[in-house]
Amino acid sequence: MKNRVDWTDERLGSNVYEDMVSVLISRLHPQAQRIDGAGGDKGRDVQVPLPTGLEIFELKSFTGRLDDRSGRRRQVSDSLKSAAKHNPVAWYLVVPINHTDGELTWFNDLTANYPFPCVWRGKDWLDSQMASHPELPRYYLEGSNDEIVSMMREINQEQAALTRGVTDLAARVRTLKDRLNSLDPHYSFGFEAHPDGSVKITVAPRYPGAERDRPITMGGAFQFPETEEGKKAAQAVKDAFNYGTAATVPGEYVKHIQIDAPAGFGGTYEGGELRFGSAINTPPQELRVVLRIQDERGFVVAQLPLKALESTVGLRGGVLKLIDLNSTINVTARFDTVTNRINLHYDYHQPDGCLPGTLLPAVNFLREMKPERYFVMEVNGQEIGPPIDIPESGTDGYALPYKFLLLLADVQRISGVYFPMPKTLTDEEVDALGDAHAYLTNNTATGQWSELDLEVTVEGLSSPDMQQLEKDREARDVWLNEPLIIKLGGITYMLGITRKTLATVRVANWPEIPDDATRDTKVTVALEPGSDPSVTIAIFKPEAQAAPYIGADK
Repeated sequence: MKNRVDWTDERLGSNVYEDMVSVLISRLHPQAQRIDGAGGDKGRDVQVPLPTGLEIFELKSFTGRLDDRSGRRRQVSDSLKSAAKHNPVAWYLVVPINHTDGELTWFNDLTANYPFPCVWRGKDWLDSQMASHPELPRYYLEGSNDEIVSMMREINQEQAALTRGVTDLAARVRTLKDRLNSLDPHYSFGFEAHPDGSVKITVAPRYPGAERDRPITMGGAFQFPETEEGKKAAQAVKDAFNYGTAATVPGEYVKHIQIDAPAGFGGTYEGGELRFGSAINTPPQELRVVLRIQDERGFVVAQLPLKALESTVGLRGGVLKLIDLNSTINVTARFDTVTNRINLHYDYHQPDGCLPGTLLPAVNFLREMKPERYFVMEVNGQEIGPPIDIPESGTDGYALPYKFLLLLADVQRISGVYFPMPKTLTDEEVDALGDAHAYLTNNTATGQWSELDLEVTVEGLSSPDMQQLEKDREARDVWLNEPLIIKLGGITYMLGITRKTLATVRVANWPEIPDDATRDTKVTVALEPGSDPSVTIAIFKPEAQAAPYIGADK
């Protein structure tokens, strides 16, 4: 294999070597963390925290031999001893030297007493990796940054000329993009050629930490008018720098911008709209967030678990965007490290087609927000910042919706009939829901009745119970089963069966049977109350059924 790097090149000092190999390890291991050696790296130039444990890489730019006279063996020994204090699961010596038999014997003796494997990554390994990542030596040793800048000028010329048409421009841009991505080790580039001749360029880090190895910096001058829009734009810029939030500055407010960026993107630009993207920080899935409401005694009266959607960081603090587990409350928490305070903003949204029970945690949380109480935020098990006072916000209005949601969720739980939250409800529908809940919770409704038409078949009319009803002057405790139906938001739901128990019943009119009637022909028996016109309505439970005098299922 051809050696792409002359490891004895005087341009390859220890700093360039460490920069180049650190980037290599970051490309091989996205979790890699580079340790700044200014304060002593304690045996860790690069560390990789893995689920299996910590792996440590020690980078030495030594060339020639690793012998006692040079003091190099002592340096390696000291680095290994320091690294061992961090309890790694593996330790790697990365040095552009292929060991001799004597050097390998020394290395094996040195590492034999350590409980973790120690590996010598020598010149052959480095040559192989540099051949697989040729952009690294090109960038650090061959001055490819000048070529990158030249290519960007070429793209600008292509865009300005458009002499060969948009189709050819797109092909040229793709070719330049591929060349550019083969040269820059820190960032990858994307290009889009549009019919109007404009080219959109995107830059993304190739690995976590690339923005630290090759930072993008910016400065400039703005001129914001003393208008409402100007003040909002100025505040948005401050928040972008202080807290890492996204912002857009209209072109009329931008005097000039200076940018130091890879691939020749730097320079001074006059005017033009400026957009800041969010400065994403910790991956949201790593955060466990809880928002509590506590009263003046410190007792927790409500608590809501939240999941993080986005975390940004800036010079002064950061912003955490969160949502509750049922996607009903959005919370934005801004952390100010200078004042050690948190600013909270929240809004409630009822998702379409959700179950009433899923809204209960959020609505209960809102109804417990009272001015004499305060918020406490907990992140990964630790309280963050001081308590946050709850302002006057009129949240008492959530008390009635909460009671209704509780009623509706309870009806669904008991009946086993689940349906989406209605968008609107009339007073009559709410009353009917209350009656249904009363039936389902073993409560009964009582009243009086005046007449009832009972529809039965000719065959049923001749049953012993019906015949007995005709003969008796008055029957007692006659029951009828009917569906328990509610109509909400224009949709009908059957929640179960109710049983109407009539205290006394007598026949007001016995039907005439038609000559052409069959066994299944239906006829109507007119009933009226006897001496006691009361009626009791309750949910029907077959296991608790008592033997009735007569019954009918409708």
